[in-house]
Amino acid sequence: MARYLERAESLVRLLDVSLTMGLIDVPEDRQEQLSVPLLVTGSRDTYSSLHNELTPHSLIEFLLLDSRHSGSVYSIICNARDNALQVRGNLSADVWESINLTWLELKEMRTNGVTESSAGQAFDWIRARSHVFRGAAYGTLLRNDAFRFLRLGTFVERADTTARVLDIRYWLASQSDSEEASRPFFEWNALLQSLAAFEAYQTIYGYTPDAMNVAELLILNEDVPRSLHACLKEIAGLLEQIEGDRGRGAKRLATSLYANVKYGDRDYIKHRGLGPYLEDFIVRIQGIADRIETDYMGWQRS
Repeated sequence: MARYLERAESLVRLLDVSLTMGLIDVPEDRQEQLSVPLLVTGSRDTYSSLHNELTPHSLIEFLLLDSRHSGSVYSIICNARDNALQVRGNLSADVWESINLTWLELKEMRTNGVTESSAGQAFDWIRARSHVFRGAAYGTLLRNDAFRFLRLGTFVERADTTARVLDIRYWLASQSDSEEASRPFFEWNALLQSLAAFEAYQTIYGYTPDAMNVAELLILNEDVPRSLHACLKEIAGLLEQIEGDRGRGAKRLATSLYANVKYGDRDYIKHRGLGPYLEDFIVRIQGIADRIETDYMGWQRS
């Protein structure tokens, strides 16, 4: 449930920035910018099977409201509500109402449709609903294992998203040549905006984006809410708080990856290469998610 709601917020942040970047870029680069949300979410093939060309309107429809796409915001919120129903007894009234109201209003939004001109309002609304859910959960839920699993879902999803967005945007920035000197500047700004870290970067490093500064901020800085360090710190800590002897495998994987990030530095990342570092992280965070399911819920992926 929590992973789905975090995913919905991350998706609209990513889509919002990509549409803006598509307006800034020269025409031949707009398709590349519009494709970023599809690359990050791994849904480019699904999009191509439903649409002949990549346009802002079709992308908004596909990622926001298309019930045929399991990764659309509409499908994600439906799944979150279904999950909430299954654990209704463990949720406070405020948490349940935040999810149910989001689902009801999203159904109405789907009936009315979202245009390019109204997309910004829709994005703001989805972000606000995500904030309401987290606030209700943090402010009203009993601090038991149900709460800890809810928080785990949020941070596992957030870590995975940060790594994927950073990986894709880094690749795009590295494709620029000497004739596109401004390209990395816009790519790094887009990345920071996508992960709600633009103001944090300016506070710490100033106004000129630099690849390794961005990487250090979003990987190693534990004070940035969507950094890999911050997410792994929460994941490892929450797993330690869960009662019982189960979950040793998940705890071992999470503690190992947390130590790797906590005691890492920018020189190591630079030496290894940001791309390989992030690819390894994505595999390992997914391994943690799979192991949590196996250890605590008895799910075994094929």
